[in-house]
Amino acid sequence: MDNLNNNLIAQIFQSFIDNGGEPKVTSFKKHLDQLINSDIKPLCSRSGKTGDVDGWRNEVKSRFGGRGAKWVKVSTEEVALTLEGFDDVGDYAEWIQTAGFAWIRFAGPRVVNGVKSASFEVRTGGSTIDHPKQLHYIAIHELDDKVSTLSATPHAMRLELATSHVVEDEVKVEDVIETLLDMQDPMTNDIDDEDDDEDMMGDLEALMAMEDEEL
Repeated sequence: MDNLNNNLIAQIFQSFIDNGGEPKVTSFKKHLDQLINSDIKPLCSRSGKTGDVDGWRNEVKSRFGGRGAKWVKVSTEEVALTLEGFDDVGDYAEWIQTAGFAWIRFAGPRVVNGVKSASFEVRTGGSTIDHPKQLHYIAIHELDDKVSTLSATPHAMRLELATSHVVEDEVKVEDVIETLLDMQDPMTNDIDDEDDDEDMMGDLEALMAMEDEEL
């Protein structure tokens, strides 16, 4: 093997001399450096990319690395099982049910049970609060089918406000209770009903008197 290497080096040196190079060690070394930069480095770069185990991680980061690309929309069913593992999801569960979809924020690439995946924060306490331990995972080969980008942040889209129908229902309940209390008050409703009956009888008698006069 050593003899083969020596022969190869000798051949390169002879080629260098034949092409006008000076028979000096320094000149030949400079020639070798030029060959390494022009012909060898590109080969090393290509082979490095082929064997780069983290190449997929960079692709995932790039996909969600643009401005506004970290917040994504998924179906409520997608996060259902993940939510079962959290302590308190009351507000978030109501928000996504009202919206008809769930929102999660990209956290980084992960390998989960041997599967290359993207991890996302599920910010059940509010989109402006970090939840680094509340993660939902989606395999990278399923991202196109399951994930779509939100048009803005959940906060900007007002997805986390108390729903208006809840406030309206509370007002309606108070009105109904007040009405029921009024109806149970004998000093108001009973008297008012009697007065209404008397007024109706009085009007009827007046109409009958007018009809008699016309006859």
